[in-house]
Amino acid sequence: MGLGASVLSTRDIKRKIRSVRNIQQICRAMKTVSSIKLRKAEDRILAARPYAAALREITSRLREVDYSHPLLDVHDEVLTTGVVAISADKGLAGSYNTTIIRETLATVREYQAEVITIGRKVTEAMRRQQFTVESALSPLGNTPDFRVIAALADHIGELYATHRWDRVFLVYTPFGERITRQQLLPIVTPEEEEVSGEFIYEPNPPAVLDLLLPRYLRTQLYTAVLSANAAEHAERVAAMSLATENADELINSLTMQYNKSRQATITSELSDIVGAAEALR
Repeated sequence: MGLGASVLSTRDIKRKIRSVRNIQQICRAMKTVSSIKLRKAEDRILAARPYAAALREITSRLREVDYSHPLLDVHDEVLTTGVVAISADKGLAGSYNTTIIRETLATVREYQAEVITIGRKVTEAMRRQQFTVESALSPLGNTPDFRVIAALADHIGELYATHRWDRVFLVYTPFGERITRQQLLPIVTPEEEEVSGEFIYEPNPPAVLDLLLPRYLRTQLYTAVLSANAAEHAERVAAMSLATENADELINSLTMQYNKSRQATITSELSDIVGAAEALR
């Protein structure tokens, strides 16, 4: 009976080792896939930066122009706050989604805000908590589409311009940084931005800026989505690396346990043989 229990225990350990090795292979494969997606996400960020930087530079000139626009106007009374939250569609990315959801919930509760969600995880979390999701881009997909993001940015701008929302916050995790909550609307001109050269507005500053400001909002939201997308893949690479290392440690521990159990079985069998030989004398 004791021997049978020992053999069964050894089989259980071998089964666990096989299971952990299978999980380790999956984690290693996911790390490889996420590494490839991370490189592509970084390329998209690099491609978008020159245009975003040029728009920031032009927008900074608003300090020098006597001009008003609905996206710039600060509402005298803040009755309704909007929150735009960006998460991943999938899990297994460490604390990435959990942190986004926690910060979004805190912001929504603090300001009694309405929310627009980008990404499946934060969308599902808000609905589980029975918050009203004004609109949702879910799933976001592996390759964010500028046209879809631009349409959502226009919708957010319309909510603000019509005073449906009086202030808008953006909650996301920039690539290489910690989670941030920043003001999306009203647009705050970047006073610290260094401006070089002079601009000539044709036909006139209001006409040009009427065209550029909505594009500035679209670009701001799009670059935030790209940055969050890269941050997600970076977190998943780190999480899968850690999971692979933990699997190695667990396999080593189970292998030692297996060897000890096997040695105990062999010792028990030898004891039985010696005992039987002594009994035959």
